[in-house]
Amino acid sequence: MSAPLQSGSLPALYDVLDFLSRLNEADEDKVWARIVEKLCAALDVEAATHFTYVPSLRQLIARYSLGTAAQEVTGKPIAVGVGICGWVAKHNEPLVVADASADPRFLKEIDDLTGFKTKTLLAVPLLDRLDLSGVIELLNKRSGPFTAEDLSFVEAVCRATNMTLRCFRLESRVDKVTSNNASILENLGGGFIAIDMHGRMILCNPSAKRILGLNPELPMNLPAEQALIGIHEMCDILMDTLASRKTVKRQDLWWKRNDQTRILGYSTLLIQDTQGRISGAGITFQDITNAQK
Repeated sequence: MSAPLQSGSLPALYDVLDFLSRLNEADEDKVWARIVEKLCAALDVEAATHFTYVPSLRQLIARYSLGTAAQEVTGKPIAVGVGICGWVAKHNEPLVVADASADPRFLKEIDDLTGFKTKTLLAVPLLDRLDLSGVIELLNKRSGPFTAEDLSFVEAVCRATNMTLRCFRLESRVDKVTSNNASILENLGGGFIAIDMHGRMILCNPSAKRILGLNPELPMNLPAEQALIGIHEMCDILMDTLASRKTVKRQDLWWKRNDQTRILGYSTLLIQDTQGRISGAGITFQDITNAQK
Protein backbone atom coordinates (compact mmCIF):
# COMPACT_ATOMS: atom_id res chain seq x y z
CA MET A 1 0.00 0.00 0.00
CA SER A 2 1.39 3.42 -0.95
CA ALA A 3 2.27 5.88 1.77
CA PRO A 4 -0.08 8.84 2.22
CA LEU A 5 0.98 12.12 0.65
CA GLN A 6 2.71 14.45 3.08
CA SER A 7 2.18 18.20 3.20
CA GLY A 8 5.41 18.83 1.27
CA SER A 9 4.04 17.01 -1.78
CA LEU A 10 0.69 18.75 -1.83
CA PRO A 11 1.74 22.08 -3.42
CA ALA A 12 3.42 20.19 -6.26
CA LEU A 13 0.33 18.00 -6.69
CA TYR A 14 -1.92 21.07 -6.72
CA ASP A 15 0.33 22.58 -9.39
CA VAL A 16 -0.09 19.47 -11.57
CA LEU A 17 -3.87 19.42 -11.04
CA ASP A 18 -4.05 23.10 -11.97
CA PHE A 19 -2.05 22.38 -15.14
CA LEU A 20 -4.37 19.49 -16.08
CA SER A 21 -7.50 21.55 -15.40
CA ARG A 22 -6.30 24.22 -17.84
CA LEU A 23 -5.59 21.87 -20.74
CA ASN A 24 -7.50 22.70 -23.89
CA GLU A 25 -5.93 20.12 -26.19
CA ALA A 26 -4.82 16.53 -25.72
CA ASP A 27 -1.44 16.22 -27.42
CA GLU A 28 -0.37 13.33 -25.19
CA ASP A 29 3.37 13.61 -25.91
CA LYS A 30 3.35 17.29 -24.95
CA VAL A 31 1.28 16.64 -21.83
CA TRP A 32 3.55 13.86 -20.58
CA ALA A 33 6.64 15.94 -21.38
CA ARG A 34 5.27 18.73 -19.17
CA ILE A 35 4.41 16.22 -16.44
CA VAL A 36 7.97 14.84 -16.55
CA GLU A 37 9.31 18.37 -16.14
CA LYS A 38 7.04 19.01 -13.15
CA LEU A 39 8.00 15.70 -11.52
CA CYS A 40 11.69 16.46 -12.00
CA ALA A 41 11.27 19.88 -10.39
CA ALA A 42 9.15 18.59 -7.52
CA LEU A 43 11.49 15.72 -6.58
CA ASP A 44 14.75 17.39 -7.69
CA VAL A 45 16.06 14.53 -9.80
CA GLU A 46 18.95 14.45 -12.27
CA ALA A 47 17.12 12.77 -15.14
CA ALA A 48 13.75 11.37 -16.19
CA THR A 49 12.11 9.70 -19.18
CA HIS A 50 8.59 9.15 -20.45
CA PHE A 51 8.27 5.86 -22.36
CA THR A 52 5.35 5.07 -24.65
CA TYR A 53 4.28 1.44 -24.94
CA VAL A 54 3.89 0.04 -28.47
CA PRO A 55 1.77 -3.15 -28.12
CA SER A 56 2.45 -4.46 -31.64
CA LEU A 57 6.21 -4.45 -30.96
CA ARG A 58 6.05 -5.22 -27.24
CA GLN A 59 8.45 -2.33 -26.78
CA LEU A 60 8.81 0.87 -24.80
CA ILE A 61 9.94 3.89 -26.83
CA ALA A 62 11.56 6.83 -25.01
CA ARG A 63 9.44 9.78 -26.15
CA TYR A 64 10.80 12.51 -23.90
CA SER A 65 13.84 12.69 -21.65
CA LEU A 66 15.44 15.23 -19.33
CA GLY A 67 19.02 15.16 -18.12
CA THR A 68 22.55 15.25 -19.44
CA ALA A 69 22.01 12.21 -21.69
CA ALA A 70 18.52 13.14 -22.90
CA GLN A 71 19.40 13.20 -26.62
CA GLU A 72 21.02 9.76 -26.49
CA VAL A 73 18.03 8.26 -24.69
CA THR A 74 15.13 9.79 -26.64
CA GLY A 75 13.81 7.46 -29.33
CA LYS A 76 15.57 4.38 -28.00
CA PRO A 77 13.37 1.21 -27.84
CA ILE A 78 13.44 -1.15 -24.87
CA ALA A 79 11.72 -4.54 -24.99
CA VAL A 80 9.11 -5.25 -22.34
CA GLY A 81 10.73 -7.27 -19.57
CA VAL A 82 14.20 -5.80 -20.19
CA GLY A 83 15.69 -3.42 -17.61
CA ILE A 84 13.89 -1.71 -14.74
CA CYS A 85 11.34 0.08 -16.93
CA GLY A 86 10.77 -3.13 -18.92
CA TRP A 87 10.11 -5.02 -15.68
CA VAL A 88 7.62 -2.33 -14.59
CA ALA A 89 5.87 -2.57 -17.96
CA LYS A 90 5.73 -6.36 -17.84
CA HIS A 91 4.35 -6.60 -14.31
CA ASN A 92 2.33 -3.33 -14.27
CA GLU A 93 3.86 -2.55 -10.87
CA PRO A 94 5.82 0.49 -9.67
CA LEU A 95 9.37 0.06 -8.50
CA VAL A 96 11.76 1.99 -6.25
CA VAL A 97 15.42 0.99 -6.48
CA ALA A 98 17.88 2.30 -3.89
CA ASP A 99 21.01 0.96 -5.62
CA ALA A 100 20.61 0.49 -9.37
CA SER A 101 24.03 -1.10 -9.91
CA ALA A 102 23.21 -3.86 -7.43
CA ASP A 103 19.82 -4.70 -8.98
CA PRO A 104 20.02 -7.59 -11.50
CA ARG A 105 17.14 -6.06 -13.50
CA PHE A 106 19.09 -2.87 -14.18
CA LEU A 107 20.14 -2.40 -17.82
CA LYS A 108 23.77 -1.26 -17.51
CA GLU A 109 24.16 -0.90 -21.28
CA ILE A 110 22.18 2.35 -21.25
CA ASP A 111 24.58 3.95 -18.77
CA ASP A 112 27.51 2.66 -20.81
CA LEU A 113 26.03 4.20 -23.96
CA THR A 114 25.21 7.59 -22.44
CA GLY A 115 27.92 7.99 -19.84
CA PHE A 116 25.22 8.77 -17.26
CA LYS A 117 25.59 7.07 -13.86
CA THR A 118 22.27 5.78 -12.53
CA LYS A 119 22.27 5.48 -8.74
CA THR A 120 18.67 5.50 -7.55
CA LEU A 121 15.53 4.98 -9.58
CA LEU A 122 11.74 5.27 -9.35
CA ALA A 123 9.51 3.93 -12.12
CA VAL A 124 5.71 3.69 -12.42
CA PRO A 125 3.53 2.12 -15.13
CA LEU A 126 1.06 4.36 -16.93
CA LEU A 127 -2.25 2.53 -17.03
CA ASP A 128 -5.46 3.43 -18.83
CA ARG A 129 -7.62 1.33 -16.56
CA LEU A 130 -5.91 -2.05 -17.07
CA ASP A 131 -4.17 -1.23 -20.35
CA LEU A 132 -0.51 -0.23 -20.29
CA SER A 133 0.23 3.01 -22.16
CA GLY A 134 3.77 3.69 -20.98
CA VAL A 135 6.22 4.12 -18.11
CA ILE A 136 7.60 7.15 -16.25
CA GLU A 137 11.14 6.70 -14.92
CA LEU A 138 12.94 9.12 -12.56
CA LEU A 139 16.67 8.85 -11.85
CA ASN A 140 18.93 10.04 -9.05
CA LYS A 141 17.06 12.14 -6.52
CA ARG A 142 19.61 14.71 -5.37
CA SER A 143 18.52 14.89 -1.73
CA GLY A 144 18.74 11.15 -1.09
CA PRO A 145 16.95 7.90 -1.92
CA PHE A 146 13.39 7.87 -3.25
CA THR A 147 10.81 7.38 -0.51
CA ALA A 148 7.37 5.80 -0.25
CA GLU A 149 5.96 9.32 -0.19
CA ASP A 150 7.72 10.09 -3.49
CA LEU A 151 6.14 7.00 -5.01
CA SER A 152 2.68 8.02 -3.76
CA PHE A 153 3.16 11.47 -5.25
CA VAL A 154 4.29 10.21 -8.66
CA GLU A 155 1.47 7.63 -8.80
CA ALA A 156 -1.12 10.29 -7.91
CA VAL A 157 0.21 12.60 -10.63
CA CYS A 158 0.22 9.83 -13.23
CA ARG A 159 -3.30 8.67 -12.33
CA ALA A 160 -4.64 12.22 -12.58
CA THR A 161 -2.89 12.75 -15.92
CA ASN A 162 -4.16 9.45 -17.33
CA MET A 163 -7.73 10.24 -16.27
CA THR A 164 -7.54 13.69 -17.87
CA LEU A 165 -6.18 12.30 -21.14
CA ARG A 166 -8.78 9.52 -21.11
CA CYS A 167 -11.53 12.14 -20.81
CA PHE A 168 -10.08 14.01 -23.80
CA ARG A 169 -10.02 10.78 -25.83
CA LEU A 170 -13.61 9.95 -24.91
CA GLU A 171 -14.77 13.48 -25.71
CA SER A 172 -13.03 13.27 -29.07
CA ARG A 173 -14.77 9.98 -29.88
CA VAL A 174 -18.16 11.34 -28.81
CA ASP A 175 -17.62 14.47 -30.91
CA LYS A 176 -16.77 12.36 -33.96
CA VAL A 177 -19.79 10.09 -33.49
CA THR A 178 -22.06 13.08 -32.89
CA SER A 179 -20.70 14.83 -35.97
CA ASN A 180 -21.15 11.74 -38.12
CA ASN A 181 -24.68 11.14 -36.85
CA ALA A 182 -25.59 14.79 -37.34
CA SER A 183 -24.30 14.64 -40.91
CA ILE A 184 -26.36 11.52 -41.60
CA LEU A 185 -29.50 13.06 -40.14
CA GLU A 186 -28.97 16.33 -41.97
CA ASN A 187 -28.79 14.53 -45.31
CA LEU A 188 -31.64 12.05 -44.83
CA GLY A 189 -34.32 12.42 -47.45
CA GLY A 190 -36.95 11.36 -44.94
CA GLY A 191 -37.98 12.90 -41.66
CA PHE A 192 -36.65 11.78 -38.29
CA ILE A 193 -37.84 12.93 -34.86
CA ALA A 194 -36.78 11.62 -31.46
CA ILE A 195 -37.98 12.31 -27.93
CA ASP A 196 -36.43 11.50 -24.56
CA MET A 197 -38.03 9.66 -21.65
CA HIS A 198 -39.74 12.87 -20.53
CA GLY A 199 -41.40 13.38 -23.89
CA ARG A 200 -39.15 16.26 -24.92
CA MET A 201 -38.00 16.50 -28.53
CA ILE A 202 -34.25 15.95 -28.78
CA LEU A 203 -33.83 15.47 -32.54
CA CYS A 204 -35.64 16.81 -35.56
CA ASN A 205 -33.81 16.77 -38.89
CA PRO A 206 -34.34 19.34 -41.69
CA SER A 207 -36.45 16.93 -43.76
CA ALA A 208 -38.84 16.44 -40.82
CA LYS A 209 -39.27 20.20 -40.48
CA ARG A 210 -39.86 20.56 -44.20
CA ILE A 211 -42.38 17.72 -44.46
CA LEU A 212 -44.31 18.85 -41.38
CA GLY A 213 -44.04 22.57 -42.10
CA LEU A 214 -42.22 23.25 -38.85
CA ASN A 215 -40.15 26.33 -38.14
CA PRO A 216 -36.57 25.69 -39.39
CA GLU A 217 -35.32 27.34 -36.18
CA LEU A 218 -37.50 25.19 -33.93
CA PRO A 219 -35.59 24.78 -30.62
CA MET A 220 -35.00 21.35 -29.11
CA ASN A 221 -36.01 20.18 -25.63
CA LEU A 222 -39.56 21.40 -26.07
CA PRO A 223 -42.34 19.03 -24.96
CA ALA A 224 -43.37 17.01 -28.00
CA GLU A 225 -46.98 18.17 -27.76
CA GLN A 226 -45.74 21.76 -27.99
CA ALA A 227 -43.18 21.19 -30.76
CA LEU A 228 -45.62 19.11 -32.84
CA ILE A 229 -48.70 21.21 -32.17
CA GLY A 230 -49.77 20.99 -35.81
CA ILE A 231 -49.63 17.19 -35.90
CA HIS A 232 -50.61 15.89 -32.47
CA GLU A 233 -51.11 12.41 -33.97
CA MET A 234 -47.34 12.04 -34.33
CA CYS A 235 -46.84 13.11 -30.74
CA ASP A 236 -49.32 10.43 -29.65
CA ILE A 237 -47.46 7.78 -31.66
CA LEU A 238 -44.15 8.70 -30.04
CA MET A 239 -45.59 8.71 -26.52
CA ASP A 240 -47.36 5.38 -27.13
CA THR A 241 -44.08 3.89 -28.34
CA LEU A 242 -42.39 4.99 -25.12
CA ALA A 243 -45.19 3.64 -22.94
CA SER A 244 -45.67 0.29 -24.69
CA ARG A 245 -42.03 -0.33 -25.68
CA LYS A 246 -43.45 -1.63 -28.99
CA THR A 247 -42.42 -0.44 -32.44
CA VAL A 248 -44.21 -0.57 -35.78
CA LYS A 249 -43.08 -0.59 -39.41
CA ARG A 250 -44.62 0.83 -42.58
CA GLN A 251 -47.73 2.35 -41.08
CA ASP A 252 -49.78 5.19 -42.57
CA LEU A 253 -50.61 8.41 -40.75
CA TRP A 254 -53.31 10.66 -42.20
CA TRP A 255 -53.28 14.33 -41.20
CA LYS A 256 -54.18 17.73 -42.55
CA ARG A 257 -51.82 20.53 -43.49
CA ASN A 258 -53.23 23.81 -44.77
CA ASP A 259 -56.62 22.12 -45.08
CA GLN A 260 -55.14 19.47 -47.37
CA THR A 261 -55.08 15.82 -46.40
CA ARG A 262 -51.56 14.41 -46.31
CA ILE A 263 -50.38 10.83 -45.82
CA LEU A 264 -47.17 9.92 -44.04
CA GLY A 265 -45.60 6.49 -44.21
CA TYR A 266 -43.80 5.91 -40.91
CA SER A 267 -41.93 3.46 -38.70
CA THR A 268 -41.05 3.81 -35.03
CA LEU A 269 -38.03 2.79 -33.02
CA LEU A 270 -36.78 2.73 -29.45
CA ILE A 271 -33.56 4.57 -28.56
CA GLN A 272 -31.12 2.90 -26.18
CA ASP A 273 -28.15 4.25 -24.24
CA THR A 274 -24.72 2.61 -24.07
CA GLN A 275 -25.95 0.30 -21.29
CA GLY A 276 -28.85 -0.97 -23.39
CA ARG A 277 -31.48 0.93 -21.40
CA ILE A 278 -34.38 2.62 -23.17
CA SER A 279 -33.66 6.37 -23.30
CA GLY A 280 -36.27 7.57 -25.78
CA ALA A 281 -38.32 6.88 -28.89
CA GLY A 282 -38.05 7.92 -32.52
CA ILE A 283 -40.06 8.01 -35.72
CA THR A 284 -38.94 8.00 -39.34
CA PHE A 285 -41.36 9.08 -42.04
CA GLN A 286 -41.92 10.11 -45.66
CA ASP A 287 -44.70 12.08 -47.30
CA ILE A 288 -46.35 9.42 -49.49
CA THR A 289 -49.46 11.43 -50.40
CA ASN A 290 -48.78 11.42 -54.13
CA ALA A 291 -47.85 7.74 -54.13
CA GLN A 292 -51.21 6.85 -52.59
CA LYS A 293 -53.26 8.74 -55.16
